[in-house]
Order: sequence, then structure tokens, then C-alpha cells
Amino acid sequence: MYYLCLLLWVTSVACQTSKEIYQLLSKSHTNQNLVVSPVSIETILSMVFMGAGGSTAQELQSALGLPSEDKEAVAARYGALLNELQGQEEGPILKLANRIYVNDQYSLNQNYNLAVREPFKSEAESISLANGPVAAERINQWVLDQTSGKIKDMIDPGSMTSDVKALLVNAIYFKGQWESKFNPAKTRASTFQVTANKSVPVQMMAQMGTFRANYFRDLDAQVIELPYLNSNLSMTIFLPREVEGLSALEEKIVGFARPLDAKEVYLKLPKFKIEFRDELKETLEKLGIRELFTDKSDLSGLFADKSGGKVSQVSHKAFLEVNEEGAEAAGATSVAVTNRAGFSTFLMADHPFAFVIRDANTIYFQGRVVSP
Repeated sequence: MYYLCLLLWVTSVACQTSKEIYQLLSKSHTNQNLVVSPVSIETILSMVFMGAGGSTAQELQSALGLPSEDKEAVAARYGALLNELQGQEEGPILKLANRIYVNDQYSLNQNYNLAVREPFKSEAESISLANGPVAAERINQWVLDQTSGKIKDMIDPGSMTSDVKALLVNAIYFKGQWESKFNPAKTRASTFQVTANKSVPVQMMAQMGTFRANYFRDLDAQVIELPYLNSNLSMTIFLPREVEGLSALEEKIVGFARPLDAKEVYLKLPKFKIEFRDELKETLEKLGIRELFTDKSDLSGLFADKSGGKVSQVSHKAFLEVNEEGAEAAGATSVAVTNRAGFSTFLMADHPFAFVIRDANTIYFQGRVVSP
């Protein structure tokens, strides 16, 4: 039996699957920083669906909430998403790239290649997986290029063995500037209360401005939306009133879609950088994707020899950095800051909080900051 190794690398589609994936990861990684890219996970698994058959395809279709088993419809759905991302000339840089690496001892089904090349913006490339160090260096270089140098040496040469039949690699790069930027001159050394009895030093950014924000009594939390420049993307921050109230809050904000009111806010937010990696096999099995990881897996549409091959690994890594300019995976161009006098609401994110980066239809990043 040959194995398919599935890799998701990200540096930065709203649906039930996104919510469930985050909830499962949140529960299995309590009390630690977390950032996940749901759209990355969904896209690469949908590419696998394009080459799956039988009950393997049915499990993927059901778990991912795909509209039907019609693969042309699935391709059109993700083609529209990726075309929209590539069509943005201004605003945040949001680039999603996919590549299929096939062990040079085997051939990719050309019908599969044709089916995914345009909608998924995917490229197939033969590679010698028997030479682990060379294969790892080649793939790592591609990941490095796609993430503007933020994710390095992510593939272990020891995992590149001859029984790995192919790898599907997915990369997302995100770089955005705040619509209302923080003035670096106002950033001060401060403390962040990790728990009631533990604090850590942070660089705390500050500004006064007009933001959409509210306090929700049933959540016992403040919510504020920080839009990105020239974009419908925004980061929504959920700050519980209690220092140790984040766990309870995360349970309540799944699918949050409540109105926020524009108001003058005095905002303090720590600079932070999060790097998170996890093996998703167990999480996906809990979602109902099980056959994919067994010898019964049907991926005969992926390979020319129709022999199929099970998935042995699903690795996800996300990187997110937030500073005065915005949320990014690389440095941003400096832009002048205009502050507004007067405020009616005070929001100080000096203890654990949750966040989502999204537009009206798609969740690009979701996570929490426990200790900046």
C-alpha cells in the first residue's frame, strides 16, 4: 500500500465545517495561542475530493458540506473563490496557492490534472521522493516563495520516503494594513494578564478612532471590528470581561453574526505573533472523514494506474503577525496615522481574547491569543 501525504502550509469558506474544525482544535489545544486557516483546509480537502470515489468521496462531501457530489460544481465553487482572491488589485494581499507533487515512479491521472488546474490554480510536478533531503529542499523552497519567506524548513526530509505516492501542498499568504493604523510612537511597554496569577510583558498599541463595536451582556464580552484598508476584510476581536473567561466565550461565539454599532473607541491591543502547527488526521476523523486514512480509501481518480492510496498525514501550519500597520506575514509599507479626539468606549485587550479574519462569506483565519 502506498501513502498519500497531505500538507497544508499557511502564513495567514464560511460554513459549518470551518466552525467544527476550529472548535475541535480549540478543545484539543487549550490554554495556548491558536491560529487556523479554515479556507486552506477546506480547499485542499476539496482537491482530494476531486480525485476520490465511492464512499471515500461521500465522506468528504458530507463532512465538507459540499453542495453535491457533482465535481464540476465543486470545482466551480472554489474557482470562483480563487478568482476573486486573485482579482483584488488593492487592499490586503491574500494569495492561495496549491501544488501537487507526484512521486516520479507514478503518474498523475491527466483527467484529474485538467479538472483541478484551472479552478484550484493547481500545478502538478514530478519529484523523486526516494531522495528525502533533495525532495524536502525543493518543496520547502516553494513553500518559502509562496509565503514570502515566513515559513521555512517545514517538511522533514525523513518523512520523504519511497512509499509516499504524492503530496498535496497548500499555501496561503496574507498581508493587510489597518484602515485606521496605530501610531508606533504611542506603543508602550505594558503587561498582559495570561491568568489571574500570571502576567507577561507586551508592547501595547493604542489609538482612538471610530470602530464598529458593542458589549454583549449574554457573552459577557466586548466585540470590536477592525477593518483592513481598501477591503471588505476585517479582524473581529472578542474580549471577555473576565481574565479567565475565554474558554466559555469561545463556545458562545461560533457563527457570530450580530450587529455592531459605530462609536468612538479608545483601543489598546498588544502586538503579537502566532505560529501554530497540528496534525489534523484525528480532527478530520471526528468530522467523519475516516475512510481516507484506511486501506479502503478510493483515490483512483488521482492516479493514472488507478491503484489509489490512503492519506497518512494531514499537517496544518498557520502564521499570523499583528502590529501597528496591520495583520501580516511580512513588513508593510508605512502610512501616516490620523487619530481622533474623544471616545465613548474603552477596550483594553490586556488578557486572553479570540479573533476572526474574514469577509462576508469566507473565514480566512480564526484563533485566540492567550499569551502574546
